[in-house]
Amino acid sequence: MTNRFFGILTALLILVSLFIVGRTALSDGQAVQADDLAGPLLVWHSWLDERADVLTQAKVKFEELHPGVRVVLVAYPQDELYARYAAAAANGFGPDLLIAPGEWLPDLLAEDLIRPVDAAVEAQSSLWFREDVRGILRSQNQLFGLPFALRTRALFYNKRMVEDPAASLDELLAQAGSGTSIGIGSSFEDALWGLGTAGGGLYNDKGEVVVDVQALGSWLTWMKNAQTNSAIVTSTNQEGLRQLFARGDLAYLVDNTDAVRLLASSIQTGTLGVRSLPSGPAGSSTPLLRTEALFFNPASSPRQKEAANGLALFLTGKEQQTLLMRRAGVTPTHQDVRINVRLNPEISAFAFQAKTAIAWTDDPLLAWLLTAGDETYVQALEGVLTPSEAADELAVELAAKKAELDQQP
Repeated sequence: MTNRFFGILTALLILVSLFIVGRTALSDGQAVQADDLAGPLLVWHSWLDERADVLTQAKVKFEELHPGVRVVLVAYPQDELYARYAAAAANGFGPDLLIAPGEWLPDLLAEDLIRPVDAAVEAQSSLWFREDVRGILRSQNQLFGLPFALRTRALFYNKRMVEDPAASLDELLAQAGSGTSIGIGSSFEDALWGLGTAGGGLYNDKGEVVVDVQALGSWLTWMKNAQTNSAIVTSTNQEGLRQLFARGDLAYLVDNTDAVRLLASSIQTGTLGVRSLPSGPAGSSTPLLRTEALFFNPASSPRQKEAANGLALFLTGKEQQTLLMRRAGVTPTHQDVRINVRLNPEISAFAFQAKTAIAWTDDPLLAWLLTAGDETYVQALEGVLTPSEAADELAVELAAKKAELDQQP
């Protein structure tokens, strides 16, 4: 009798355990029981080629895990996506999930076109993503999307022209002195990476946007001196620099993540190299860090919101982030994805660079600075003002802009 009782009790415990396991989300975002999610799920994006193919593969896998869900992927050109989404969402329609640049956040919020991330999803995101990466999609102490793919700048080089890529500014100048050609964008954002090499940053200890006058002045001085070398080309025309690099007229180019696919198709196979940007005497390089994001439509029904949450966690989980990296060249946001330097050298370079990059935030002062700072570089590099004067003037203008914003209701 005792053995029979314990046998029945054991069987009941196993059944209860199986039920609990079936109701619990997997640790990598492959959510819950198949019956938990159901209904149609519409996703809009602007991804092309390999990236679109990987999205399709992810859709198929997600539908296999959740037979009650039918995911529909719709692609629009990037320059049409925002307007189409805004028009649809404003009228209670549109996709349940939007894949779009994270910097769209302020406009989407201003028009009330996205909803905050649900508490359970946000809790999971805190385990998967660095806090500064999540901060890119945070506004007014709320998280408004999940980071899906990282974007920043790195140092591109032509392997046929560069044998040992420069790791420091001194090495870069030494190679330029030997005739190795270098292209450096001179807009505020394109050149922001050099601020850290002079020991500076964009935020103070309180997280407020600032102009580090001393560091910016030092970096502008380096840029001004560098442009006297005929091998170093500085320009606000990033597309023009990219064309020079593709033609073989430049051995080096500072460019962003999106340029990998463009340049790889323009130059001879096997000649494109990418490494992190050179460090300087006072620190590591600090380009701006942005992200592609998964945004949620507030017009979705409760069932569609549940399915959208599940798909967003699935796409940002370690397994799918790894596949996106390997098959589509996406720099993963999930901090547990292991990147093989030999198999994925370009992604490894961008992921390493992202560790010292300065995260974009939804701050109107930053938006102003990224535009107003362009004139600072023009004034310093063309000799209208000395580098120190240009940095001082930008700091004064930032303080005035802050005062103006503080007076607004």
